[in-house]
Amino acid sequence: MPKRVRTTASAAVLRAEFWQAPSEALLDRKTAAAGMGYTVGWLEWVATQGGGPVLTKIGRSVRYRKSDILAWLEANSRRIHSTAELGDRG
Repeated sequence: MPKRVRTTASAAVLRAEFWQAPSEALLDRKTAAAGMGYTVGWLEWVATQGGGPVLTKIGRSVRYRKSDILAWLEANSRRIHSTAELGDRG
């Protein structure tokens, strides 16, 4: 019996897939993590602890709507003009 060859998409391919997807696309955890710049492990952790983007369960599969990810990134990031502003955490 031949061995099954498992191929994994590189982070760059997954990022490209994320940004090319329509806003209502349901993305798997690997693609969502790559598009956000986070790890799959972090997404798994916040799925159980709370605080991450909204997820959708379809049976046993977890999916993230691209529009929910972009909304979460907008709500949980801040724009700065200089790294000197990072000293002010308030």
